[in-house]
Amino acid sequence: MAHAVGAASALEEQRMRNSNIRRRRHGPRAASALILVLAALLPALAPAATCQAQSGPMQAALIELYTSEGCNSCPPADRWLAQLAAEPALAGHAVPLALHVDYWDGLGWRDRFAHASFSARQRALTAAQGSKTVFTPQVMINGHTAWDWDSKSAFDRQMAEIGARPAPVTLVLNVTADPGVWQIQLRGQLQARLSAARAGAFLALYQNGLSSQITAGENAARQLRHERVVLQLVGPLPVGADGRFTHAYRFKLPANAEARDFGVAAFVQDQTDGQVWQALALAACSG
Repeated sequence: MAHAVGAASALEEQRMRNSNIRRRRHGPRAASALILVLAALLPALAPAATCQAQSGPMQAALIELYTSEGCNSCPPADRWLAQLAAEPALAGHAVPLALHVDYWDGLGWRDRFAHASFSARQRALTAAQGSKTVFTPQVMINGHTAWDWDSKSAFDRQMAEIGARPAPVTLVLNVTADPGVWQIQLRGQLQARLSAARAGAFLALYQNGLSSQITAGENAARQLRHERVVLQLVGPLPVGADGRFTHAYRFKLPANAEARDFGVAAFVQDQTDGQVWQALALAACSG
């Protein structure tokens, strides 16, 4: 019996040694596997990018270009707007936006960036100026048609005049950029002299670096390039009786798009005469 017990004890001791060896061998492998799993999860667990912009003490200019890929006089205006968007001296002083209208769509080429609501906005702003005639390219600066936009001296003079005016509105834009979705918060304050009842706030999602190969219509066989193309325009959003407002909105970015190509613009406008009181843009918010 003593021999049997001793053999059993020796066998148990051997099992324990083998178990320790297995733990030593598999322990590092298990730890490595756990590290790899955690590393794979880190991007998903990382916090979303958050960006902010605030308007300055002086007024900025909202520059709206009403354009169409079906209009053969529009490409020069598209290039002009792209140059404005790339001009460092205008950063913070001008917010260029391209709004593609849809009334050219039945004349040979359908513009994929066109929206009926942009055409309606163009008509409404034109009517507020006492006219019924809309056209492309039409440039509006702070809500009013700029007839000499293609004159550098006239344009520079108008920018200087606008930039010398104290801003009657303060705007703050916050963007939280999740993959494929931007959560927007817009806050603002009107000066007491402005009519809150007449004011409307707007948010616009725009995209840069776009191009189209045109195969029909007035621009057939041309490749057109676009910057600051408005994809969505939200507003007018209400302003409180005390001149304060806070609005949240969720912009969904197009599939397979790069966040660096997008931006958000905000502006406040008099809904009676179309005058824009302040504008602000925040570009390329990404992690």
